[in-house]
Amino acid sequence: MGLEDLKQITANLNQPHYDGLLLDFKENDDCGIFRLDSHTLLVQSVDFITPIVDDPYIYGQIAAANALSDVFAKGARAYTAMGVLMWDKEHIDTTGVHQILQGALSKLIECGCALLGGHSINDKEQKYGLSVTGIIKDGVFWRNNTANSGDLIILTKPIGSGILSTAFKNDVIAYQNDLDVVVSMRTLNLKASLCAKNFEISACTDVTGYGLIGHLSEMVNENISICLHFDEIPFFQGALELADRGVVPNGSLQNKKALAPMVKSSILANDIICYDAQTSGGLLLAIKAENAQDLLKMLAAEGIEGHIIAQCIPKSTYPIYLQ
Repeated sequence: MGLEDLKQITANLNQPHYDGLLLDFKENDDCGIFRLDSHTLLVQSVDFITPIVDDPYIYGQIAAANALSDVFAKGARAYTAMGVLMWDKEHIDTTGVHQILQGALSKLIECGCALLGGHSINDKEQKYGLSVTGIIKDGVFWRNNTANSGDLIILTKPIGSGILSTAFKNDVIAYQNDLDVVVSMRTLNLKASLCAKNFEISACTDVTGYGLIGHLSEMVNENISICLHFDEIPFFQGALELADRGVVPNGSLQNKKALAPMVKSSILANDIICYDAQTSGGLLLAIKAENAQDLLKMLAAEGIEGHIIAQCIPKSTYPIYLQ
């Protein structure tokens, strides 16, 4: 669903005040958060995706990593999950569905999250995902729109998975399970989140369907604009070349149509990749400049190659400057 459609369908939804409610659907954030006591916060999210690879086990892993990511982006640990299965029985048999569920379960086990059950229906298009419940025990959570001027923004995974997934689907390039982009989409953002918990993080979100610029735009607030440095963005191998050839998913084109008016760009070519719809992308972490290198070192020690890709600047004419 596009950004404008989402705004319209939620615009007039109102609910009563609840004392423990910290984040709900009006916040345009990654999760809902409800305070249980002075230190314990309940974090909830749900997400599902269509297959982006043919291997059902890998698809299940990617779908789970994608759904879990929103909880990790709030600084929470995932505790329980419920599966959401829309089964295309015409094209996927019971063995394939079992492999999807097994792949998802492998990721839940990896992060210590218990699968409690789920819900399934028949559908004409295959979809799978999770409803995830997380817990924060120290009372500290990260919003997506509370960065400060002077903060640097670190990205923990490369960009371009939407373009490469489109190339797989259209047989433009050969799919392999060990390609960097596939490994990345299967990788949980848990370790990156745990590293970041050692620092004062001003704001955090993860990069998913609205692309890098879409999720950076969520980090903009009344005090800051964001300067995005194109040459510092890590891209998956081959993604820029495929973008030049027009191998771009429709979701990425729709992202650019909706978001381009917010962006002052000096990049004359290849900027579509900054709007590319990602699946199970990395975290965007806003942190004080003096702490950024220490976080990068901690990430590197966990095998995570973080990159400083942007800086928060005082509020200016445009929300985002792409340079």
